[in-house]
Amino acid sequence: MNKKARKHYLILPSYQIRLVAFMSLVVFLGSILHGFFLYRITSKNIQEGFLSAHNRLRSTWEILKPAIIVTNSLSFLLITVFLLILTIFISHRLIGPMFKVAGQLKKISSGKLNHASIRLREGDEGQVLCEAVNELQDKYRQRFIKLRKLKISIEANQVSTDQIGAQIEDILNEIELDNEAA
Repeated sequence: MNKKARKHYLILPSYQIRLVAFMSLVVFLGSILHGFFLYRITSKNIQEGFLSAHNRLRSTWEILKPAIIVTNSLSFLLITVFLLILTIFISHRLIGPMFKVAGQLKKISSGKLNHASIRLREGDEGQVLCEAVNELQDKYRQRFIKLRKLKISIEANQVSTDQIGAQIEDILNEIELDNEAA
């Protein structure tokens, strides 16, 4: 089996490094938050356990178990809510531009080349794809403008058959087609 090895792990380094750094920051802050909750709850439980007048001897696990359960649950809940909000925000920055580009490509494929170029919000991902689609639209528009000018020249009998063939050949040379289509 021919297995393709991955040559580049960072395809869009600026985005991928920012995303990894941001997720690492979330995990780091979650750990700090968890440690803070654990410290606050356990210090109270330990003080109550050792300073209580009616204290019976308990093991450390009995004192710490409720605190650990509460801090783990609270930390998990807060980090989950934060990551949910973060995921929605990041997905809008990723998926929104994809829908915009897909809509523009559908317009281009239906022959509507007179629409304005795509503009993304500042901070949206997909600028490279957006620029490529805009370039595609501009190049197609230029080629079809050449064809329209040629048609007008033919209708006005301003060009010879040789000139028509040469202009069509120039336009076709800009487009790579497989040999079977020719």
